[in-house]
Amino acid sequence: MRKSAMVAVMLVSMGLPAGTAVAAPGDYWVAGGDQTGRRLIAFDPAVADWNSPSAVKWTWQPSVTTGRFTADEVSAFGLIADFKLRERPSGERSVVVAAGGSRGIAAIVSYPGGVRQWARILPGNLHAAELLPDGNIAVAASTGGWVRVYASSQGPNAAAYAEFPLADAHAALWDPAIRRLWVIGQDPVTRQHILTALAVEGTPARPALREDTQRRRALETPGGHDVYAYAHDTGKLWVTTGSAAYLYDKATRIFTAAPAGANRGAVKSIGNQPSGQIVQTRADAAKTPPGSCTASTWCTDTVDFFSPSMTRKRTGAAFYKARVWSPYYSVADRPLRGTVRDRVRAASGAWDAGTAEVDGNGGISGAAVAALPDGGLQVLTVVPGSGVWSRGRSPAGVWDEHAVRIDGNGDITDVAAAALPGGGLQVLTVVPGSGVWSRGRGASGAWDASAVKIDDNGLVSRVSAAALPDGSVHAQTVVPGAGVWNRTRDQAGTWAASSVRIDGEAAVAAISAAGLPDGTLHVQTVVPGSGVWNLRRAAAGTWDASAARIDANGSVSAVSAAGLPDGGLRVQTVVPGSGVWDRGRTASGVWEASATRIDANGSVLDVSAAGLREGSLHLLTLPDIAQ
Repeated sequence: MRKSAMVAVMLVSMGLPAGTAVAAPGDYWVAGGDQTGRRLIAFDPAVADWNSPSAVKWTWQPSVTTGRFTADEVSAFGLIADFKLRERPSGERSVVVAAGGSRGIAAIVSYPGGVRQWARILPGNLHAAELLPDGNIAVAASTGGWVRVYASSQGPNAAAYAEFPLADAHAALWDPAIRRLWVIGQDPVTRQHILTALAVEGTPARPALREDTQRRRALETPGGHDVYAYAHDTGKLWVTTGSAAYLYDKATRIFTAAPAGANRGAVKSIGNQPSGQIVQTRADAAKTPPGSCTASTWCTDTVDFFSPSMTRKRTGAAFYKARVWSPYYSVADRPLRGTVRDRVRAASGAWDAGTAEVDGNGGISGAAVAALPDGGLQVLTVVPGSGVWSRGRSPAGVWDEHAVRIDGNGDITDVAAAALPGGGLQVLTVVPGSGVWSRGRGASGAWDASAVKIDDNGLVSRVSAAALPDGSVHAQTVVPGAGVWNRTRDQAGTWAASSVRIDGEAAVAAISAAGLPDGTLHVQTVVPGSGVWNLRRAAAGTWDASAARIDANGSVSAVSAAGLPDGGLRVQTVVPGSGVWDRGRTASGVWEASATRIDANGSVLDVSAAGLREGSLHLLTLPDIAQ
């Protein structure tokens, strides 16, 4: 669950006016890992003198008495290599930390209390750590040559882990936009210096790691070091190597030199504040003239800021990294974007060999399709910053030449559509912080003048919808941490006053729905690490007591479904790096034994499906434009 960085009141520092060489109001504290003092220190960047007690806002080091660490664990905490503040889905905050050397430690501690939640002494010179949304910890070890995900969600001493071999592994950053773990290092076979992304699969108790090879990119310069979120655009990353600092565009795969003087060698950490100011540490030994930290060749007692430029020095400290003390993975969780393509499944069951482009706008982040009773289709697309656009396909199979904007709200993040038996259409949209809105299209093709809010829960992340033969519409919403909810629109067009929770699963990441001719409704949910689940609502209106798992692939990232006139149901799933898969359910309720891959394009971001009355099915896919 994302919140605006600006509402993190406890972490917001009070500064002086922006534009001068001071911290800007609304910027976060900056935390440094002091290897000399063997502790983390969070500073207020608005205080010029970091030796002043007023600059220090929080400190932590492992303790046997107050922190519940063992004496052995405390002794392993020396060469502090990485640390991040993270907010869990529950709202609780934790700090994840890694200390290197031949015998180091990785740990998760409560924040701000600093009590041990998980810890493990590890060899291999730990260089990076990240807390995953499921509570597991990712750790990168440079001399160990690996990236691991430990099952820390299972208890304070959990030892199970998954491992990905990566020589000189130096970074680990979770990306909520694509649900991948960015890492940096060298291919152990080719020795190529690379930035790549790992899919975290399996279950929280038994994680697994797989490289999303389509995300791999050779570094422009050798010696990959840090990877961090760019505060103004989730489509970009900060990346540093031994000799340079970059902004990396995930869509275009282009490295651009870091701005404002921040592009230089020996940069050990980099990030930026909400104001735009860049925060960076660089080894004092690489500076001209050299800095005053001599504890090692990689330390500094100074944190450098750019745009505006300033420095903050802690006398006697030995910082390796400094982090913008934000609890969020990135400024906003926004998916990558692509174009919309259509693949047809004939009434006979045969899929077309290829796809046809429906909309070539490469800025689309989501799409929904609905089949009208006259044999036409309506496709709704979300263009971030622009709104929702509609494009029709006639019963004769001709697509409209141009899309028409039906909603100018550029904050919309998700869309769903349901076609009514009488020829009308209901479109549902999600506006983060505001709720869910509905807009209708009459059988004549005229759109309502404005949308109507049907759910004021601003935490809703995803929406799906389906219409039933009786003319009712059912909208399903995902509320992270609170499950899946259903709200009904009756035949007269009135939405129910409240939603009903139909699934208590807290980790649902994607959702779809389809109504069948017999009046039943099927809702599919994606649970990362677990697979795809199906929940049925009987024609009489009662929901099954629990969902049934229909696909155990924990890597599925998106789902769609369509009902067929013979009573069958088709469900499509996206497996990043693998493609789109299809599985059917007969009218008698029997699922096919396995899914069939119908599209080998591993870059597909999203899917939506609709079945026509003559038995064909149209599947819209949204391939990443960068692939």
